[in-house]
Parts: sequence; C-alpha cells; structure tokens
Amino acid sequence: MKKIIALAAAVAVSAVSAFALDLAVGARGAFGMGLGTSTYDDIDLDMGKSLNFGGAVFGKIGITEQISVQPEIGFTHHTVGLKVDAGGETYKGTVGVNTLDIPVLVGYNLEVMDGFTVTPFLGPQLSFVLGKGKFGGDFDGDVEFKSPLLFDIVLGANAAYEVGPGAIVADLRYNLGLIALKEKESEEKLVTPRALGLSVGYQLKLGE
Repeated sequence: MKKIIALAAAVAVSAVSAFALDLAVGARGAFGMGLGTSTYDDIDLDMGKSLNFGGAVFGKIGITEQISVQPEIGFTHHTVGLKVDAGGETYKGTVGVNTLDIPVLVGYNLEVMDGFTVTPFLGPQLSFVLGKGKFGGDFDGDVEFKSPLLFDIVLGANAAYEVGPGAIVADLRYNLGLIALKEKESEEKLVTPRALGLSVGYQLKLGE
C-alpha cells in the first residue's frame, strides 16, 4: 500500500510539473475577525469576542502566465462571541470551534512592478469541524454538532514580494460561510461562521 501511495504521489507531481508553467509551495499564519457571522433565535453576536487564528500550507500552480490555482490545507480556531438577554440580564460568552480547511482558489496574477505581484482570487472551501464546540464565559459545557461539514465561498487578494529564493506573501480574504452549525440533538442552528482575515507567510518557487 505504501508503494502504491508513493507511486500515485510521484505521478501527481510529474503531471503537475508537466502542465504547470510555475509551481510554488508555501506556508502562512492567519488572524481574522468574525465579520458577518450569523447567530439565531435570541442569541446576538458579540463582535468584540469573535476572532479566529490558524495557519495553512499551500501550493500555487501556474496554469497560464496570468491564471493560477492555489489548493490549501489549513487549521483554524474560531471563537464566536455570544450575547443573550434573559430575565432583565445580559449573559455573555463564547463558543470555540476548530476546523480543518481545504480551499481551492483560482487567481489572476497582476505584475505591479518587478518582483511584486498582486493576485485577486476566488474559490470554494470545505471545512471539517474537529470535535465538539466549547462554551466559555457565562456559558458552560460542550456542544456536539449535527454535521461536521461547512462550505464557504472565499474571495480576496494576495500580494507576493520576491525575497531570496522565494517571496513574502500576504493576503486579505473574506470567508462567506453558507452552512450553519446545528446542535446535534435539537437540530437548532447556533452560528454560521464568517470572517475577514489577514495572513502572512512565505512561498518558495520550485522547478527553476
């Protein structure tokens, strides 16, 4: 089985190398705010406590001189701030959720100046919820979700500045979440995570 996997990986790399004009790999760290996150029923969003952070590894595959495809695999910890008014009191807390994220972004490369490129991009993202959600603040306990799968549309732009054998990269992106997390037993919607995020990293060009 290991030999078969290794052979499949070698064939995939050879195919990418044959059809791609450019190939780069990299890693980035990310931080974001839960801008646009939806809450339901009598729960309000506490924007000041709605943050996320994580990181990803990625490949950037040049299909033409301008068009590139960027598959990624990453991890994100989401913290969503919640407020509930009940009995004349306001209760504040958070729910924390971890996800494994797999976006595939299609970009259009614009060379602004020598060594500096800006790439607007757009694409889908699948996210898999890892484990249970954790409540904090005035709320306590765990929450198990009905479905571990989320789907986002990701749009934004990437900037790359050549330094050394690769480039420093930064991107600004918005994750438009389309699927709500539902509590497993009641099937009630809790939140639909969305975020505006900034990331910084480094990519290394291969096959020069």
